[in-house]
Amino acid sequence: MTNLELAWALTEMGDLLELKGEDPFKVRAYHRAARALENLEEEAASLYARDALEEIPGVGKNLAKKIAELLTTGRSTFLENLRREVPPGLREMLAIPGLGSRSVRQIYQGLGITTLEELETAARERRIRTLPGMGSKTELAILRGVEMLKEVKEQVPLGIARPLALLLQDQILAIPGVERVAIAGSVRRGREMVGDVDLVVAVQPGHQVADVMTRHPRVKEVLAWEPDRLSLRTTLGLKVEIILVPPKEFAATVFYATGSKAHRKGLLRLAAGRGLKVADIGLTTSRWLAEEEAVLAGEYGDTAIASRPSFSPEDRASIPSKAGATPAGVRGIEATPSGSEAEEAAFYHRLGLPYIVPELREDRGEIEAAVKGELPRLITLADIRGDLHMHSRYSDGVETIAAMTTAARRRGYQYIAITDHSRSLVVARGLSVEQLKAQREEIARLNEELKDITILAGIEVDILADGSLDYEDEILKEFDLVIASVHSGFRQEEERMMARLEAALRHPYVDILGHPTGRMLGRRRPYAVDVTRIIELAAETGTILEINASPDRLDLNDTAVRLAKEYDVPIAINTDAHDSIRLADMEYGVLTARRGWLEPENVVNTWELERLLARLKRNRGRDRK
Repeated sequence: MTNLELAWALTEMGDLLELKGEDPFKVRAYHRAARALENLEEEAASLYARDALEEIPGVGKNLAKKIAELLTTGRSTFLENLRREVPPGLREMLAIPGLGSRSVRQIYQGLGITTLEELETAARERRIRTLPGMGSKTELAILRGVEMLKEVKEQVPLGIARPLALLLQDQILAIPGVERVAIAGSVRRGREMVGDVDLVVAVQPGHQVADVMTRHPRVKEVLAWEPDRLSLRTTLGLKVEIILVPPKEFAATVFYATGSKAHRKGLLRLAAGRGLKVADIGLTTSRWLAEEEAVLAGEYGDTAIASRPSFSPEDRASIPSKAGATPAGVRGIEATPSGSEAEEAAFYHRLGLPYIVPELREDRGEIEAAVKGELPRLITLADIRGDLHMHSRYSDGVETIAAMTTAARRRGYQYIAITDHSRSLVVARGLSVEQLKAQREEIARLNEELKDITILAGIEVDILADGSLDYEDEILKEFDLVIASVHSGFRQEEERMMARLEAALRHPYVDILGHPTGRMLGRRRPYAVDVTRIIELAAETGTILEINASPDRLDLNDTAVRLAKEYDVPIAINTDAHDSIRLADMEYGVLTARRGWLEPENVVNTWELERLLARLKRNRGRDRK
């Protein structure tokens, strides 16, 4: 068994021990040893041969015996006994993204649930949120996970695919014979819905990638097993495509596998128009690109660029005549890409273009912008100064305001807004006027204690069916920030829904329109709205529009965000976090913003606090000194 397979076995032992309620120190010992095995440079089999298993960090005599049994017999009596002792339904629950062994044990002990069917029922009946540390987001993740386990879907949300891709990337890197691993495809480009996980792996002869990955605990089915390709289906139904290449072909294959196909064809048209071949731009080692160039040559011949209507004669004249030249004045997204991105950048530079980041590679004008030197300086996670939409225990969040603030400080934020639900949203324990007063007093006290972060007293107020808001104006004007959102009446026809949203957008105290289309990826379609009209109204009324960074939503989507930028409508990227862990969802919102061509200036929570406060409706024209 390889180190990775040994690590999987020890991880399962730790998980099953935790499900049984064993000593947490014992559980951590198994997990710690599993991580050590994954990162071990020498194979454990070699250590066993010289009686040195206890040299592995975290491996004592007891664990060494278990590892030795696995190495010599390929099985573990201890693990088999654990599997018999723990209800099999609990192990099935571990396949649901976001549910670890600790959460499953809590559900088992708190509600007596032992099967996926019982788990689904409890989530639909909203009983999961009654458990400590769990809330509506956990229930949503459970329902989505159970649904995916029941049927194979063509696409899943990025929030499901990306964590799996990152996990597999790290694990494959630990397999003997592997030099490099890169995530490619739509996951790398940050698309909101993903058909499969693509991984490019640089391998040496004699590698064990296929042998190991076909035995991965999350693999349900092997779809294809070829010398240079492995296709798998996971327990969640998601396909994983692993492309195996010699190290010299790695960069070209990552470029190819990242796509999109339309972006690749656009670049090859550009190359053909300049009389360049794949060899001239350094992509000869990729057999896939060579095949694609042959197809392209048959379609477009030597007049490829001239036949492309989106290039004007002025555009073509601006293309450098010398391969490898870089146009003067080009504003690249990243001036000095590093690692494999630097290798990819060379392909673009040989075409006279700056590096185009994966999020833009959709053939939506990025090549033309690169030719003109007009690529945006895209926003990054490091530009974010605060999060303006999160919930606490005052409504349906699972942590205190202090705990959410502490987590935000760890992320380096300068400010946050606590925006619990308003009173009409009973299911989310919306706040009464009396509770609002208590919450504001707590926020004021915390602001007195904390000097390196500011907590804004906000609210996520419901837009009611008739377009009115859930609190009177004299209450709303006292908040630092107001988000208005639709949480009910999703089936209204477009005319009524738009009237409802327009009333909120025109309200003098509504600063941000939250998750503007109401969609839930893979679960609920947007309600009937005219997105262009929403953006026009936001531009007219000075209302900020939200990218809700929850991977369940990503609302607004990338195309709407780009349109908002054209209308000069400011955007807020918010997590809508109901616990401190979900603050990390900000990266999904930033990915969506990047796909929408946003620069830091376009996003209000990249601004300094004083500038942000001055931008809010109630403070315009007011001297804040």
